[in-house]
Amino acid sequence: MNNDVRNRIVMPIVIPIVVLLSIAAFVGAMATLFLFNTHEGSLMLAAVAAGGILFTVSLASSQDKLDTPRRVVVVFAAALPLIVAAAVGFGLIGDVADEDRMINVQPLVLMPDGAPTIAAENSSEFCLDEDGECVPVDYWEVEPGDVSDPISFFFDNREVGVPHNVVITNLEGTVDDPQRGSEQLASSELVDGPVIDEYVHPDGLTWEELPEEWYFLCAVHPSMEGVGTVVAGE
Repeated sequence: MNNDVRNRIVMPIVIPIVVLLSIAAFVGAMATLFLFNTHEGSLMLAAVAAGGILFTVSLASSQDKLDTPRRVVVVFAAALPLIVAAAVGFGLIGDVADEDRMINVQPLVLMPDGAPTIAAENSSEFCLDEDGECVPVDYWEVEPGDVSDPISFFFDNREVGVPHNVVITNLEGTVDDPQRGSEQLASSELVDGPVIDEYVHPDGLTWEELPEEWYFLCAVHPSMEGVGTVVAGE
């Protein structure tokens, strides 16, 4: 293959492919290093990377031609974020426990349309929003967008500094004298208010798979209780 064919045909194809593969490898390496760091470590990595990029661009744009020492500086500035991240990731810098690494962070939860909301503004009873007021409720009629959706809801803990959650079990006793059942069907995380917490059943149990009537309560304040039922949405 002569040089003319190589320059006109081969190189225009090979060079873009090599560039794309290099970019993909770099992005993949950075993503991996971010995940194997803590939140603070990743912020440090991002800051160092931003500084390296700005320094590299500034140095390159100020020179018509880079001599060997400046090339070394540019390469080092570009590689430093990877070096720092790798050092943190492998434990050479700091002592990062495995459970603190962001690889363990739960993925983004996507709430189905029509997920209901239940709230707590005190430690004695749940409430539902009606015309801007949180009205106490002991019978929760859930109207999901689709009963075949996984059990999901927003829990609005309005009580400042007090932990609450929503636990759903089977109903024992009667609607007039409800009691917590032995089978726990769903349980959101305990959260201190004020905060709106999202809950999606981790095993995909759907609203239509619940008993006709079920029991709900707060794990910290068992007097916060009620009976729930699911009604079909429009």
